[in-house]
Amino acid sequence: MAKYDAFLSFRGSETRHHIAASLYKALLREGVHAFTDDQSLNRGEQIQPALFNAIEGSRVFYVVISKGYASSIWCLQELARICYCVETSARRVLPIFYDVDPSEVRKQIGCFGKAFAKHEERLRGDKETMEEVQRWREALTRVANRSGWVIGNESYCVHIPEMVRKKHLSLLPSTSGIALASSTIMHAIRTYDVFVSFRGLDTRNNFAALLLQALHRNGIDAFNDNVHVMKGEFIESELYKAIDGSRNFIVVFSRNYASSTWCLRELAWICKNIETSTRRILPIFYVVDPLKVQKQSGCYEKAFMDHEERFRGAKEREQVWRWRKALKQVSHLPCLHIQNELQHLQQVEIEEILQEIINRLNSKSSSLPDDDLVEMKSIVK
Repeated sequence: MAKYDAFLSFRGSETRHHIAASLYKALLREGVHAFTDDQSLNRGEQIQPALFNAIEGSRVFYVVISKGYASSIWCLQELARICYCVETSARRVLPIFYDVDPSEVRKQIGCFGKAFAKHEERLRGDKETMEEVQRWREALTRVANRSGWVIGNESYCVHIPEMVRKKHLSLLPSTSGIALASSTIMHAIRTYDVFVSFRGLDTRNNFAALLLQALHRNGIDAFNDNVHVMKGEFIESELYKAIDGSRNFIVVFSRNYASSTWCLRELAWICKNIETSTRRILPIFYVVDPLKVQKQSGCYEKAFMDHEERFRGAKEREQVWRWRKALKQVSHLPCLHIQNELQHLQQVEIEEILQEIINRLNSKSSSLPDDDLVEMKSIVK
């Protein structure tokens, strides 16, 4: 029997007195028996064995990933043990990206890359310890690949009530994070009117948010990872399912779109879908020069140079080539160019996008042959 309902993993010097404390108190108010090291350890108790026992005796794990999380060996050891428990039993891990970009956590760049470089420099020469550092890296990647909350320093209080909802404290149906091949668990693909592909860092809290809200207000069922992906699930597989089940696609190209391997994987999967059906894509160039996207120059050239430097294997190079091909294909389609970042000036463009999607849905254009599709104006505004 579990000793705790929830275990909180966090970098104490950064989060103990605000988000971690607020989350812990909110869980207690909901009747959730939660473990946090400053509240649950007995005086004089050895820390590491006690932490590991608490992890093994917990049902759900909240991991607050902050800028200094990976610089703490304690946090990384906790995380590796949490991942072991999640993979060997039906438990859930819920990542909270606190004032950090999830893509930096997944790629282990920026402050996370520097933290691991320091660990490897300090522990160099000890094979067993270096293997442990690799396990820490793998654990961080696995957790960052799951759906969670992306919040800023000033906004965490708004998200706390959602974090402690009972549905997040239920157990996963699978012990490995992969759906079991059973008729009792397998579900039909959920269908959507529209899938919107965008770079969260650039547009999640501005243009993409306005667009998704407008689609929802008009009764258009648009996929939203914050709403439709259950926290703790692997994001990538859920995104692919959503793309497979969508009738139309909107791709929002922004300055950092091509720097995200997630966005490029989405784009390649979207292109694969339209090759085998008559579904359509509407490209939006958001405060970025369409020619730079089409020619893959400027910030897009730099992004692909970084990918090619990082992915050097033959299969990986082929993957990068597919990303380039998908980007070229989609960026040359009839499009809309949004040049102004001021939200109140974007309403006209959003209405145009909305009307185009409504027209397509009403005419059932997603099931018509390509020659019969009604094209949007192929002018760049």
